[in-house]
Amino acid sequence: MVSHARIIVRNFGPFEHADLVLKPLTLLIGKNSVGKSMLSYLIWTLASIMPNFEKLAEILTERNVDEVARKILDCIEKGVSPEDKVKELIRMHIETLPEAIASSLKEALQKVFVTRLNGLIREGASRASIELEGPQASLKLVIENEDIRVTSHKPYLEFTDELKVRISRPNRLKIIFPDGYEKEYYVTSISDLASVTLEMLANYIVRVLHPFFIFTYAVLLPDSRAGISRTLLKPYIHPTLTKRISYVDEQFIDLYFKFAEYVHEGLVDLKMLEPLLKELGCDLEVVFEKGVYTIYAKTWTGKRLPLPQAPSGIRESLIVALALASKDEPKLIVIEEPEAHLHPRAQCVLSRLIVRAVNEKGKIVLITTHSDYIIYSINNLIALSQHRDKARELGYMDSEVLEPSKVAAYLVRAEGNKAILEPLRVDSSGIPEDEFAKISEELLEERSRIMV
Repeated sequence: MVSHARIIVRNFGPFEHADLVLKPLTLLIGKNSVGKSMLSYLIWTLASIMPNFEKLAEILTERNVDEVARKILDCIEKGVSPEDKVKELIRMHIETLPEAIASSLKEALQKVFVTRLNGLIREGASRASIELEGPQASLKLVIENEDIRVTSHKPYLEFTDELKVRISRPNRLKIIFPDGYEKEYYVTSISDLASVTLEMLANYIVRVLHPFFIFTYAVLLPDSRAGISRTLLKPYIHPTLTKRISYVDEQFIDLYFKFAEYVHEGLVDLKMLEPLLKELGCDLEVVFEKGVYTIYAKTWTGKRLPLPQAPSGIRESLIVALALASKDEPKLIVIEEPEAHLHPRAQCVLSRLIVRAVNEKGKIVLITTHSDYIIYSINNLIALSQHRDKARELGYMDSEVLEPSKVAAYLVRAEGNKAILEPLRVDSSGIPEDEFAKISEELLEERSRIMV
């Protein structure tokens, strides 16, 4: 399998074929309207959905899962280890998982892209496919005739072989994981056993399909952040506004209140935010009012403003910064145009925060951008990996040094009637700056013609 997650799409949106490896920092670089957002939204969707457990239960019932469960309960009651049967039960869930994922994905794609499924298929094609490779398992799904079906699934069934199951005392089921970690469960009913099995299934997903289908671990920060912050960050939104809110914007609103609470509970590393807040000329304050936690920005002028009334640069970047500096969740952060509404120097400071999030917090960060300042800043941090002795001398922290092996970069461009995802070389000098250099050259040539 693969060491990093990989996604391959065919005939999805404008892409005839796109093959992307998701590294700790992944960049989609390109002009407007070439497909960067569509690909990033798809990756976020795949990372944030959970399997349809009702569908899972329906299929398992057809496979007589209750019979296996009753045999396990009988063994537990008699004090006999049900190891083989528990492993069989977990394998049944693993084998059924793709159908439950396909069911959830069908609904999620329509909500995220606000279209029917066939609207996601490239013009002129009859079907689209999405292939995922996690660290130890793979899955291929096909979109066709307003439906999603599974066409290939390579599970990691060795997962169950590595587990040990014991009866520690009456009605106590102990599971020992490969790393030696042990967990004991109180099991007296099929409902208790179902909870244990679903926990094992979640453990399986995290281990072999990471970062896909990890539920609460992924966030999407859309490019409309400043506008959403101005109009919609209120605990009680007028009903006429809610009718026009997209699913993506809705989840962003939820993030605001979640991160406000995170700050209050000490779940955000505020020290990490200091350089960016200083550059933006503000400080943070979280207060509990009207039944929710609310963020206020204290600006350099002395004014104390609720976030919806703060300057656009603060509204655009603050939730991004809180996600990057969060101590635990989210694990995967998708950011559209982190440069939006930011002065070039602030873009550089934000780039350093992104790298710190990758190195210090273990985040997986995917960004779409057409900012040369973002690219140049990240290239400088990559170049430091070959000159670590200069990092502190130049005012950089060790965690702002970026190893090229942690970076994947892609140029997204239009060619005819399709979008091309072109992998870019990432080495010790960084990411090629050719595309931006071409634009600079064109501007200089234009200036020369003007001045002649």
